[in-house]
Amino acid sequence: MFSRLKGGALYVSVIISILISIILSLFIMVAYYNTRSVQTQSSVLQLQLSLESGFEIARSEYYTTDGGSWQQMPYNNDSILVRKKAWGCYVLIDVKAKNAHFRLNKTGLFGTLAWKDTAIVLAEQNRQIGLAGKVRFRGNCYFPKAGIRSAYIEGSGFSDLNAVKPYIHPAPEHLPLPDEHYLDNISQSQSGIDPYSDSLLSFMPEQWNQSFRQQTAVVQQGTMVLGKHSLSNNIKLIASDVITVESSAQLTNVLLIARKVVFKKGFKGTVHAICRDSIVTEDECEFAYPSSFCVYSAQVPDSAKGMVRGIFFGSSCKFKGGLLAANDQKSLSRMMIRLNRHFEFIGSIYSSDYADAQGNLYGSLCCRTLLLQTPSGVYENHLYNCFIDPQRYSAGLSVPAWQKQKDRHLLCAQWF
Repeated sequence: MFSRLKGGALYVSVIISILISIILSLFIMVAYYNTRSVQTQSSVLQLQLSLESGFEIARSEYYTTDGGSWQQMPYNNDSILVRKKAWGCYVLIDVKAKNAHFRLNKTGLFGTLAWKDTAIVLAEQNRQIGLAGKVRFRGNCYFPKAGIRSAYIEGSGFSDLNAVKPYIHPAPEHLPLPDEHYLDNISQSQSGIDPYSDSLLSFMPEQWNQSFRQQTAVVQQGTMVLGKHSLSNNIKLIASDVITVESSAQLTNVLLIARKVVFKKGFKGTVHAICRDSIVTEDECEFAYPSSFCVYSAQVPDSAKGMVRGIFFGSSCKFKGGLLAANDQKSLSRMMIRLNRHFEFIGSIYSSDYADAQGNLYGSLCCRTLLLQTPSGVYENHLYNCFIDPQRYSAGLSVPAWQKQKDRHLLCAQWF
């Protein structure tokens, strides 16, 4: 015979109540963490939108950085910090966003969309353009009204004028000038150290990788020689005279500021350079996208009268990005961009005076006068062995935004 447990129903009721409590607690915990997860995702998503809003603010041509103060967003509790400055010919935009729990940061190098249908823009000088060797266009060419003619250079003539005539259009009376605000930013970057965003190093490191989320690491000397140095990203080298870059140097996204920069034969890297006098590369140098060279000085001494400054490449070089050699109308010197034999270029070129276009150019060239230099002589208003195609790489290609345009859209060339 089995004996009945006294109060058995009560024990069963207590056990069932405990199990129900445990199950309900689990449901409550799952609901709580689901709610927290949704709130977290919503907060992060809102912060990402605030971050993108910061980039939209910085893309405006009217926006100038205030040195770095946090701004409260008007529609939520997020705050953003926007910094914008010249990095070579491009614009470096750094945006930070934060709220009570999270912080996001994003940095990019920005330019503008490349011209898709313009190969060459010259100024009207009422002089014919001579063509010799293999010359081809795949875009509009704005030449003087005097037109084009066949020329004979280095034993090569040009006989197919009818093939290029459909691309020829009248040149403007004056060459379009670079945006004054853009040149002011270039000039400001040459002025030295920015107390808000730069951090001065007391020595030249042989290896250094500085994140763009940190302050810019700056080395300042009279002259510099970069040999077996490996430098990457947010690093600025400032020299009052000359920076010499050997072929053994490894530079990635580094900014060089000097009177003159010289790249030795065979150098390869991604470099941004701003100089007052000139940039010279020897033969077989390669500069990866997005590189940029700029020669500009707001104040040129009277001793520079008649002097030719600018960017000068050796033979068999490759460059992807932007080239700018700019003078104002009062300058006593002249600017020159020389692309030597077997040159390969992707991007945009602007010279306020002369340009020597040789090789394959996948982009646009804007200059006042063509000035060809060959082993046999110097030829003004001539093109020789030149192929210019602005269409092949124009989709998604970001080039420096040195000209003021209505409704200009800044396009990211590289995210960091």
